[in-house]
Amino acid sequence: MKKYITFLTILIVIFSFVPDTLARTTSRNETVYVDLDDYGKVKKTEVVTWLRTDNKTLSNDFTILKNVRNVRGMDAPRLSRDGNLTFALPAKDIFYSGTTTKSLPVAVNIIYRLNGKAVKRNTINGKSGKLELIIYLKNQTSALKEFKYKEIGTGKTKVAREKIPVPFIVMVSTDLDIGQFNDVVAPEGAFVVVGRTMKMNWMCFPYPEATIKLTADIEKAKIPSILFSVIPKFPPLPEMDIESKLNQIYDGVDKVGSNLVLLEKGANQLNDGQQQMLDALKQVNEGTGKLIQASNAQMEIINGAIKINEGICEKMTFMTKIPFISGSATKAKHYLDIQKELLTLATLGGPFSDEILVFLKEQGKDAPPVKEFPGIKITTDGITKLHDGSRQMIDGAKKLEEGSRQLQDGAAQIKEKGTDTIKERMLAGADPIMRKLASIEAAKQLVLKYDRFAGKPSPVKSSVEIIMKTPD
Repeated sequence: MKKYITFLTILIVIFSFVPDTLARTTSRNETVYVDLDDYGKVKKTEVVTWLRTDNKTLSNDFTILKNVRNVRGMDAPRLSRDGNLTFALPAKDIFYSGTTTKSLPVAVNIIYRLNGKAVKRNTINGKSGKLELIIYLKNQTSALKEFKYKEIGTGKTKVAREKIPVPFIVMVSTDLDIGQFNDVVAPEGAFVVVGRTMKMNWMCFPYPEATIKLTADIEKAKIPSILFSVIPKFPPLPEMDIESKLNQIYDGVDKVGSNLVLLEKGANQLNDGQQQMLDALKQVNEGTGKLIQASNAQMEIINGAIKINEGICEKMTFMTKIPFISGSATKAKHYLDIQKELLTLATLGGPFSDEILVFLKEQGKDAPPVKEFPGIKITTDGITKLHDGSRQMIDGAKKLEEGSRQLQDGAAQIKEKGTDTIKERMLAGADPIMRKLASIEAAKQLVLKYDRFAGKPSPVKSSVEIIMKTPD
């Protein structure tokens, strides 16, 4: 604590030479100095407050501190029962200190282990072995806040009410003698070596909790002190329009569902056509080879379409588990387009397009054994050359009719159990995300109001930082 006061005295001397023009706006700053024991428990809390005034009138402040004294001048402040602190003489810069037993916004708990066993800090000094240091940080300050957010897809405004922690960034540092500490492992820490000292640093965000771990092989080591610097601040986050992205995904799924309705209607028409072909095949007795080949090819294409539908459902289900993936709806639409093209080939025939070949390659499928697919038209041409239908081809046509019916049923199931389910799960899954984002915005506003620790609320602009330290 003496070191802190010495540093403060230097600041006082420096600011004694600041011109009058720099002290026109009244403001205040609190620096909270906390002595911790070996395990992070508070032993003493002292607050140094710096008041900057316009030097025109007598100065005053509102505080909860006890044992208040003027750090800079001889003017003894007067403290009333309601916490009104007044100074008899005007001054540009006033520094006063006092003590308090008020709970800190962030609690510290330190655990020491040597060779796997929990030990007291003072028993480690001078010993060797495997040291494990664990520091637990817990945010103890929160406020009950009400905030609003919008539901994905519907745009409905929802209201939530919950306890939100006041955001604090905690910077932790300690100095390790490289002759005493070897094989240092601190996964979340950063370090710099200056001479024989390894300066370890961590930046933590206990929201509401955070943990620091350090392990090292020590040799006749002395455990150094640990310094904690706490400031009320929310760490910067990358700008991401998550709400817009999720809405785009939802709209894409909705469009896929609409197109699946069209697919179901097309499958119904295909089923009607297959029934007509089945009736015609009863009189077929020629060209059985080509007709069987065409029928089998049609079955393969239609079954492939069903598998593609299943692939769409699987991919869209997976998409709901990763809400930040953009472009998923576009991919789903692309799959549906490919499926329509395959069904078109099943009815009209023709060469396989580059898009289909690329799509099959992306899906891990081999290229078709033929360059052109013989569609229903070729089969119909073959039927004109045949006058009797064989039982074997009738059975094949029945299977084809059954396949088209399954395609029709499958499209309906994908719509009902696929896209509709995806939308329902998106609403359920996105709700906690949107709620959390809204609570973060509320926390950002909340931290702006945490501008003092020992001072009472007032219109005076204020700031605060907390410095905690374990024994040397």
